[in-house]
Amino acid sequence: MKNSMETTQLLGDVVHTMHTINDITAASSILNWDQETYMPEGAAETRAEQISTLETLAHQFLTGDSSKKLADRITSLNGYATSEPLFRLFIEDFERASKLPEELVRRTSRAQALAQDIWKHARAEKNYAKFQPILAELIDLKIEAAERYGYAENRYDALLNLFEPGMTVAQLNPVFENLRTATAEILSAIEPNLSRVSDAPMLQHYPKQKQMEFSRYISEKMGFNFNNGRLDLSTHPFCTSFSQYDVRLTTRINENDLHSCLYGVIHETGHGLYEQGFATKYARTFAADGASIGMHESQSLLWETIITRTEEFWSFALPKFKEIFGESVARYSTRDFYKAVNTIQPSLIRTEADEVTYNMHIILRYELEREMINQTIDLKDIPEIWNEKMRQNLGQVPKHDGEGCLQDIHWSFGGFGYFPGYTLGKLYAAMEWNILQQQMPDVRSKIANGDLLPIREWLRENIHQYGRSQKPAEIIKRITGKSLTETDFVEYAKAKANDVYEIGTLPIL
Repeated sequence: MKNSMETTQLLGDVVHTMHTINDITAASSILNWDQETYMPEGAAETRAEQISTLETLAHQFLTGDSSKKLADRITSLNGYATSEPLFRLFIEDFERASKLPEELVRRTSRAQALAQDIWKHARAEKNYAKFQPILAELIDLKIEAAERYGYAENRYDALLNLFEPGMTVAQLNPVFENLRTATAEILSAIEPNLSRVSDAPMLQHYPKQKQMEFSRYISEKMGFNFNNGRLDLSTHPFCTSFSQYDVRLTTRINENDLHSCLYGVIHETGHGLYEQGFATKYARTFAADGASIGMHESQSLLWETIITRTEEFWSFALPKFKEIFGESVARYSTRDFYKAVNTIQPSLIRTEADEVTYNMHIILRYELEREMINQTIDLKDIPEIWNEKMRQNLGQVPKHDGEGCLQDIHWSFGGFGYFPGYTLGKLYAAMEWNILQQQMPDVRSKIANGDLLPIREWLRENIHQYGRSQKPAEIIKRITGKSLTETDFVEYAKAKANDVYEIGTLPIL
């Protein structure tokens, strides 16, 4: 009885500490969100200092004497430490944070905040040389962090583990090679039939306000709660949350290409639904977060690349689409849009890539990051290496750095180890889609009727509510009965290519 009371008291103390740290982190996230949306340009350097102060303060709380005492009390409980997710998460985060000295955290935070502003200008000027010095500083900081975290085989593993717990270079390499092979097979098979599919319906003029109106409508149908969220514009679409009761989405708009806004909003809504779906008991704790980047991406990609690219989805969505955009789209059929959003065509821009060739964008970034962190390439050669890999993998060569190595924000915020999560998300999503169809046999009929909430509820029951209290490997095994595999995605991609391009020649494993 005494032990039980002590555990209850300890849990209360841990939750209180988590609340404090989480609140500081949320304040920092608000400043980051503002930096990407409404902050005046001249505030960049001051904002970097403000964010650095808050992130250093959060680190102090997590690694200070009070937290150390809590960690000691938890470990003294033996079995209790593993039975209570919040105890496990506290120990994991405390031990990881304790490996980084406060000065390294401060320098890294400041460099990342400055780098995001420098990246914006370098990208606009299409000038990698302007970004290279701050990139070099960030890599040095990340290498120092990786060495302090420790790793068994590859330095990059230490950073990969921050975003995808337990994942290693040794595990990723064969998976990515199999995806490279499958991508080449699909591209080769569809090549004779490319003229049968056109994305023209997505590429006419669509006014900004109407794009936002339709995109918000779809977001609401997916179940995003705008009473606890909002949608804004930014240079790079993203989702951030300050709690499950305050989730922010952003997108960007190209008036001559509907993909960017519509599927950007759908993607970020998938993230937002995850953030809004954490169990109430985990509010303001370390569990109120995604299990991993890969699992988080699976929640957005299941919606963006699978559900809302089905013919059933466009059967439901097209009447509303025509109501908003009027005569300019009256001639298009459901099948027209189904094919338009499922074209397979190598492109330069990752965020606008189709679901098949997208993986090649991720593999390129993964290979570059892995070599940068292991110091096996010269940073000045990044644009040249990038362009050559694009030529080899997708037959595309950027005209300038803005559509090449500067197109993504991730390196500027220090997200080395983040990119592989996008492809892992595709693999998880394909596995989730297979089991969802088994457990909800009428799911395609529901989609055709615009009844998307049962899908959100299935995801909330099986994934969202748990937040970070379970690891990604545990979640996918619990749901599907299998460990992570690329097979489900490859089968799914080949089946869709056969349907859209009407070839019927791609073997399904």
